[in-house]
Amino acid sequence: MKKCLMIILCFISVSSFSQFSLGVKGSFQMAKLFDKGSNQQYYDLSNINTIQAGLVVEKDLSKYFFIQSGILYTQKGGFKQFTGLAVGGTTSTLKVNYIQVPLNIAYKENINKHIKLLLAAGFYGAVGISGTEKGYDQTPSGTTTVDRKVQFTNSAVYVNNETLVKPVDFGYDVSGGIEWKKFQFTIDFSRGFQSIFPVGSTNFAVQTLGASAVYLLPWK
Repeated sequence: MKKCLMIILCFISVSSFSQFSLGVKGSFQMAKLFDKGSNQQYYDLSNINTIQAGLVVEKDLSKYFFIQSGILYTQKGGFKQFTGLAVGGTTSTLKVNYIQVPLNIAYKENINKHIKLLLAAGFYGAVGISGTEKGYDQTPSGTTTVDRKVQFTNSAVYVNNETLVKPVDFGYDVSGGIEWKKFQFTIDFSRGFQSIFPVGSTNFAVQTLGASAVYLLPWK
């Protein structure tokens, strides 16, 4: 219910613009878990390939500054490999799907008659909708296969054989690129503020680095 209300409010906020540009966005991303300081020595972290797609809106604030938002389907997560320095650990690929709402301030400057420099920065909020973790657990007694769906919860109680992830993620994002006619081409980076796991000593936030294309049309 909370997820539905958040999405509805986002649509209402978007439609409140009297004059704005509406468009579609598609991105190819490299997603990774970012270690915020705990258990660094126990895991090697690397990227997985993910996508982002959805609707975006843009409203001019002045000649050079714009506000950007939208509703995006975003995949995050990463690959973690247990290094063997502890009694046991998990080597797995975690992929979590979110509905994400960014709120950015963009700056545009003419490079020539047809191309503009585009820089943007801001924050995002994301609500988890599904996810999987696949790999294996390694213990002194052997290895077991990991093939679990993500369960979203803020509970600090560990549940055996479940991958628990916080239902909401917040963070910042920055991007840079060019605008050509009705198209925008950017390199985007985002990183979460907090660990996505509600329990345990692992303190992994999510981050993405990707290339995006946006097609915008005026909407009045």
